[in-house]
Amino acid sequence: MQVKSPVTEPPTGGTFAAYLEWMRARGASPATLRAYTADLGQLGRWLAASGIAPEDADTRILRRYAAHLGTLRYAPATAARKLSAVRGVYAWMHDRGAIERSPATLVPGPKKTRTLPATLSPTEMERLLDAPAGTSPRDLRDRALLELLYGCGLRAAEACDLDVADVRLAAEHVRVTGKGRKQRVVPLGGAATAALRRYLARGRPQMASGPHGRLFVSVRGRPLHPSDVRRSLLRALDRAGIAERSPHALRHTFATHLLEGGADLRSIQDLLGHASVGTTQVYTHVSVRHLRRAHASAHPRA
Repeated sequence: MQVKSPVTEPPTGGTFAAYLEWMRARGASPATLRAYTADLGQLGRWLAASGIAPEDADTRILRRYAAHLGTLRYAPATAARKLSAVRGVYAWMHDRGAIERSPATLVPGPKKTRTLPATLSPTEMERLLDAPAGTSPRDLRDRALLELLYGCGLRAAEACDLDVADVRLAAEHVRVTGKGRKQRVVPLGGAATAALRRYLARGRPQMASGPHGRLFVSVRGRPLHPSDVRRSLLRALDRAGIAERSPHALRHTFATHLLEGGADLRSIQDLLGHASVGTTQVYTHVSVRHLRRAHASAHPRA
């Protein structure tokens, strides 16, 4: 049984609160801030129970904390994130001269199981994108949203943060603000452009209210939240008769289909907004069957 991180209030005062404020100023996403707030709050409580101030923790103590996390049976990715928060705050303390060296450097993390992203086939994507087939404002919004998630490889939060002004229909591109507040320009395909044009003309004007300029809004006019995106996707998946997927699956599908179509990793990296091409390389594993087919059909010794 895996356990979830407890929801906590931000650590009040002191080193951890200052570090979180530094992360906020650096453009960390709300999701990252929430996770690190919970992770550092958990570490702070564990240290306090032992009567240890954060500045006094050494490698031996932090290794004990890592072992403690291991007893809680977290998923490897969750445990790795919690230890990443530990390494981050102590590296920050060292950089600012609060401690002579980081005691977290030699704390090992759990081995992460590499899982391949869940993707949909081109046929499944056609069925999914055709699922919101109505002409109601909500159907027009859902079609435009799905076309954008798949056609541009956006994260759900990135789609929710889009303003109408970020969409350039004439130039067929969209300006996206990703992690760390980094901006990138992503081309819009013809299908996404057409869906957005219909939504902006006949869908959004009937739903939008208030002074905000968010592109995607609810039927009551408020800006969409990533949880709303998930509900819209689940509704379309149910109509299309496809097993449940997360919005991130459309981003994975976008990258996989690009790779299978011949796009190079560097281009896919730029389109996804990955800081490192190493993050993008997972898609070479996703497409291994496609690559084998290409090898079998093209290599003279295959």
